[in-house]
Amino acid sequence: MKVTVLFSTYNGAKTLPRMLDALCASTLKKDEWKIVAVDNNSNDDTSQVLKSYQNRLPLEVYFEPKQGKQHALTLGFRYLEGELVIVTDDDIIPEPDWIEQYIALANEQPEFDIFGGLIMPEWEQKPGPLLMKYGHLGILYALNDDLPEGPISAALISGPNSAFRRSILGVGYIVHDDLGPDATVAQFPMGEDTAFALRLEKNGAKAFHSRRPQVRHIVRKGYIEESWVLRRGERYGMGLVIIRPNLFDSKAKIHGVPVASTLRWLLMAPASCILRAFPQSGFRFKLLWAQSVRQGILRQFLKQRSAASNAVYTRMGADQ
Repeated sequence: MKVTVLFSTYNGAKTLPRMLDALCASTLKKDEWKIVAVDNNSNDDTSQVLKSYQNRLPLEVYFEPKQGKQHALTLGFRYLEGELVIVTDDDIIPEPDWIEQYIALANEQPEFDIFGGLIMPEWEQKPGPLLMKYGHLGILYALNDDLPEGPISAALISGPNSAFRRSILGVGYIVHDDLGPDATVAQFPMGEDTAFALRLEKNGAKAFHSRRPQVRHIVRKGYIEESWVLRRGERYGMGLVIIRPNLFDSKAKIHGVPVASTLRWLLMAPASCILRAFPQSGFRFKLLWAQSVRQGILRQFLKQRSAASNAVYTRMGADQ
């Protein structure tokens, strides 16, 4: 056993067949790798889809009832084997030599422990020219075609196509609490994959990007709609507060909330409402995107302030 491919899935029945069919075409012998798939309490046909591939793939299926990607991957970490762990998502289409390319890359770059591969789009419906020109496609869809080959910051490692030497992983998938996809929460802070890679980098691991391990990331047609794009911007802002707190350390705050971000959001709120009624343009998109990111930043600071207050009240009650 050389490699474990690990992913969690929630209601992935629509994308899993394309992913698993592609893995069936893997050029690596099936006794040299395995897949650990964790069903994160799906309520569609995910379980049946996964089971239907177990006679065609070296596939182990586990079930995690506690909602949240980090809980599902924490369970998956108990079943890792091999020297290399490929962590991915349930909506990718890998090239046949995907796993072999990661093995070769790890052998060629012994001083690196974290690896990222090329992520290209598999559009269900191609976006319009404005989104293609002004949209932050890396943030929106984890695309990284503009990333050069070579050493990179772990902050640039993307969840749909990443690999790690098992020796550096430790015992669990450790990220910040409440970070990442959770079906019970409408708006969650995104960036759990980045947080995981950055934690490993902080412990001394170095990251390397290669275009050779390639996947296509399925982008559903609903994900190019403006409403989804702006919600994604808000999630990105929420994640910034957790993943890059240093960005806000020196900012003036009132009751724990950044003053400048609050004022900018308040000033732009009326304009944003008016802009939504205007025809689409690059100027309109950039302003609405910036406002969505600011809204996410403020939402997360307010959430953290509320959690801190509740913790204080809980301690006071315990002391009494």
